[in-house]
Amino acid sequence: MKRMKGFICMTAPSLLWCFRKIVLRRNQLLCLLMIFGFCYFLMRPVDVIDPEDYPFNDLDLEDFLVDTNHCKILDFEPDDPEVMCHFERVTYKPCKPYPPFTTTHYNATTQRYVLNINASDPTNSMSCCYMGVERVNEMHVSYTPCVKFKSGTQLANTTESVIVKCRTEGVQVYINGHPTIPERSAVRQRLKHWAQKDRGKRVPSVLMIGIDSISRVNLIRAMPKTAQYLYDNDWFEMAGYNKVDDNTFPNLMALLVGYNLSTVMKHCNPYEISGLDKCDFIWKLFQKHGYVTAYGEDAVEINTFNYMKRGFQHPPVDYYMRPYLFAAEKLLEGTNVKGMPHCVGYATEAEHVYNYAQEFAKRYHNDSFFGFFWTNTHSHSDISQTSSMDEYLRDYMQQLVAQGTMENSIVVFFSDHGLRFGPTRSTWSGHMEERLPFLFIWLPEFLRNGNPEFEESMRLNYNRLTTPYDLHLTLKHILSLTGRAGSLEDLGGAKDCPQCQSLLLPVPLSRSCEDVAIEDHWCTCWPYERVYKNSKVVQQMAEHVVQYLNDYVKSFRQGSLAYLCQPLTLLSMSEAYKAYLMDMYPSNIEIYRLIFYTNPNKALYEATVRFNDLLPDNESLSVTGSVSRLNEYNGEADCLEDFTIKKYCYCKNTLL
Repeated sequence: MKRMKGFICMTAPSLLWCFRKIVLRRNQLLCLLMIFGFCYFLMRPVDVIDPEDYPFNDLDLEDFLVDTNHCKILDFEPDDPEVMCHFERVTYKPCKPYPPFTTTHYNATTQRYVLNINASDPTNSMSCCYMGVERVNEMHVSYTPCVKFKSGTQLANTTESVIVKCRTEGVQVYINGHPTIPERSAVRQRLKHWAQKDRGKRVPSVLMIGIDSISRVNLIRAMPKTAQYLYDNDWFEMAGYNKVDDNTFPNLMALLVGYNLSTVMKHCNPYEISGLDKCDFIWKLFQKHGYVTAYGEDAVEINTFNYMKRGFQHPPVDYYMRPYLFAAEKLLEGTNVKGMPHCVGYATEAEHVYNYAQEFAKRYHNDSFFGFFWTNTHSHSDISQTSSMDEYLRDYMQQLVAQGTMENSIVVFFSDHGLRFGPTRSTWSGHMEERLPFLFIWLPEFLRNGNPEFEESMRLNYNRLTTPYDLHLTLKHILSLTGRAGSLEDLGGAKDCPQCQSLLLPVPLSRSCEDVAIEDHWCTCWPYERVYKNSKVVQQMAEHVVQYLNDYVKSFRQGSLAYLCQPLTLLSMSEAYKAYLMDMYPSNIEIYRLIFYTNPNKALYEATVRFNDLLPDNESLSVTGSVSRLNEYNGEADCLEDFTIKKYCYCKNTLL
């Protein structure tokens, strides 16, 4: 591990003196005692940086993902021993040792899907039927009567997905599901109307493929073949992509709507019926300007817009995958891994989403489409599990190329944040990884050739601080390029980040976290020095944070839920750090990161506190961002259904 230059400079005269004495073979014992003293100085708990854990001053340029006067983001090695001791590569295993008995394919001539029974399988003694899945609302589906068929049958275009059952001698021997992208006259008319307006102009489609809880570093660690494929095939990476909030929902809302969590609650509250329907999602903007839209996400219980939320009153896009997966999770044979749905019928649930995305892109290859697809199941709960999908996703990208998707589509491959829980989260690498998701963008050749400045900007932005708000504006920029929606200015900015911008333009070198709506708690632009965790100042700050949490719970929703929760008290300090701030910050500002335990829930929290020496004592401390919960809290807050305060509440009935 690298040492601090400052420490070397401080000790150099004494060590030089000692060296001379040793050379002269005098006072050797005294020199050894001095060396021992310096070692003790390094290890004692005082307010100085710990060079073993937090190297900064001795780093070279290549040790930074971003290196400007306003932001320095450290680059961590994927094989960090602290993390690798918790990582174990997982082998991909097919859900079934044999292929499914039934398949579907789209017949372009009849413009209908055909459901087939594999010809090689015996069907004389087997009776098969299919039933359509129909959405009732976010939490309910219904099924059409089961229609018998023999070797094959055409599906009606009113049928979006089917469940197939086969029986032999009265015993069910087969069940599987097939989601489809049926032809719709209203969608086709929309596509034709805008294509006529284009007058032959080439319009790019957008395909977004996101994975929950994978940092940039863990993508390289767990899926090296996928990452190498992206690097080898000239995808553009944003290595300084920094999340803006704690979990999936607010980070995706920044991307899809341009709102922070506070603004979402005001304008399209997800806890109210039809609340989310009021949001100006980016897919609505694309749909309004002639695109066909789709959205699919696995793990229906924890879907981004449904977990402890009301979801959508009406389907948010033209092709909405949730009803099918709701039925598939319930009816098809399945398995769980790490508490998450894994196999659903003949494929993992993530593969259902990826296959649906591929089919959507294939069906509308010659049209303008916007597809948003998100998976949780192979990444949400464990740092290792996603490694099982490495070869699959590498091959998947190659399949998109083979079917021609990349020729006319901008493809965004991204995540929302790194792993938020577990043993790796308590490491320094884990702290940074949680805040630094991955972002890769593919630009088709015709767009690169026609706009070489885009390629130049994307390469330049590789080592600059970027956010989900920037990605939101990039999508609007793409839409503006079509000529269908006016200029980028006409489409409006990201409401809660006025200084954010499209990634197709050069990002300013002078960017800081404050410039782009990243609060101190989520900012990765500065390293931290370890400070004495039991000092009076640190204890006072920790007490302030605990009181902040209690006040937050008391005031949440006008105090209507406070009676359910036991007040917290400070149990003990785990660690404390002080930020090594850039020169741009005034000397009266100090930022601290505190990790501490509370009673009665034995919770491990991480908070960032800003100290302003110019303010009165009662105003000098402020908690920035939300306070992170680093250990799990299943069963502690079951009296609540609001994810916002669950991690801060220890239900009173839990004490009984």
